[in-house]
Amino acid sequence: MPTPEGSPPPTARTRLGRLVATAPRWVVVAICLVLAGSAAGAIDLALHARGPQDAATGLAASPSASGEVTPPSAAAAPSSGPAATPAGAATKAPPATPSTAAASSAAATPRPNPCPGDPPYTGPIFVTSTPSATGNGSNGHLPASKLSRLPAWANDTMGTPQYLLKNAAAALIRLDDAFVARFGISLDIDLTYRSYADQVAIRAALGTIAAVPGTSRHGTGVALDVEEWSCIYGFGTEKRDWLVANGPSFGWVSPAWAREGASNPEYWHYEYVG
Repeated sequence: MPTPEGSPPPTARTRLGRLVATAPRWVVVAICLVLAGSAAGAIDLALHARGPQDAATGLAASPSASGEVTPPSAAAAPSSGPAATPAGAATKAPPATPSTAAASSAAATPRPNPCPGDPPYTGPIFVTSTPSATGNGSNGHLPASKLSRLPAWANDTMGTPQYLLKNAAAALIRLDDAFVARFGISLDIDLTYRSYADQVAIRAALGTIAAVPGTSRHGTGVALDVEEWSCIYGFGTEKRDWLVANGPSFGWVSPAWAREGASNPEYWHYEYVG
């Protein structure tokens, strides 16, 4: 049988066997103790060369930032809870809820003017005032109980509802019925009731073209403005001529001061006179 590589020669093995067989027992025990001590020393040297080890895993322990040694078995132990986020690491924020307010404001934009010849309006946008629950009945201070909200067809191009005195509102609804019978569509209403506070704001923004606060017919709930679309409601248009001719039958007129060539021509303005 071939001799394994690295084994002592047969002669050496024979001599060692005879020595062990013939030596006193205490000599054999001493030799074994010496050999065991040498092996233990070699193992200790190997352990110190690799560093402190975990007995269960054989992995080297690593020192923490504070200098303490954390056994790797504890660091690698599986956790039953969610993983912790390292300090300073970026965390993913939950999806933002769209703001409903932002969405409503974005939706409240006026419909574009269909008349290409009209100059663009770049001033502030004013809408019909919402009446308050109380009021002393003076111009711009009408209580909601004195006014009627017009049907949805009268809302402006941003969806703002319109308000008029009850008898003026009823008369306008009848006028619109006749308008629809003639043209197939409802009137395009822009503004009706105007509170005192809004009269002040409009006067500040537009100057003398707007009525002095507290004197506007809009503040009494008996005036309306159609959309300022000159190609549809302007002087000389079919719809304007029809309204001037037929409006009085329903109590609605274009006042003399607002006529073409008058002191303050406003083709869009109409008033209820009963």
